[in-house]
Amino acid sequence: MFNLTERNNMNLAKIADTVMPTGYTFQQEQLLHALENQVCTGMLMCNPRVTGFTSFAKAVLNFINDKKAPKTKNNLYKYLVDNGYYKGIHKFSWCKR
Repeated sequence: MFNLTERNNMNLAKIADTVMPTGYTFQQEQLLHALENQVCTGMLMCNPRVTGFTSFAKAVLNFINDKKAPKTKNNLYKYLVDNGYYKGIHKFSWCKR
């Protein structure tokens, strides 16, 4: 029988921290996807406040640590595409990359 105490003491990696084949974490890939979805379709995947930031753009800016990156979502998305941040992730896209 499975002991609940042993189960609670296991070191389980959080899904958000799982590193994907692109080198980004799962959470980072989802943030990039959410930003792209918002820019291209005008629809939000969810409330951006679940990220701890007021917008997906601010959440993305937090992990890319690029001082030259624009602050607005449309310009940020274009900047990220031009600088190769979207290479290798999300084979399907509503946008023309």
